[in-house]
Amino acid sequence: MQRRPANPRELAEVAEKIYNTKYRIEFEAHHMGKFAAIDVVTEQAFIGDTPEAAYNQARQAAPGGLFHLIRVGEPGAFRVSYASNAVDWIFR
Repeated sequence: MQRRPANPRELAEVAEKIYNTKYRIEFEAHHMGKFAAIDVVTEQAFIGDTPEAAYNQARQAAPGGLFHLIRVGEPGAFRVSYASNAVDWIFR
């Protein structure tokens, strides 16, 4: 990568592109459900059973890296939901 991403959205887009072109096929065949920390500077990927494990591996290898977390085989690293009747007051 020539330059560092300017904002979090660009970082995510660059990391997703790296993942899709270099890692998706292999990781989805062998690491489904695990977490991958993608370093957008070196284009390396680090696999862990948990988000913390993937991130810790990445930080050890590249202390100054910029990382994006992906859950292998999932649309996002985390799922967010809420019970609509419990927190509707937040959205009023």
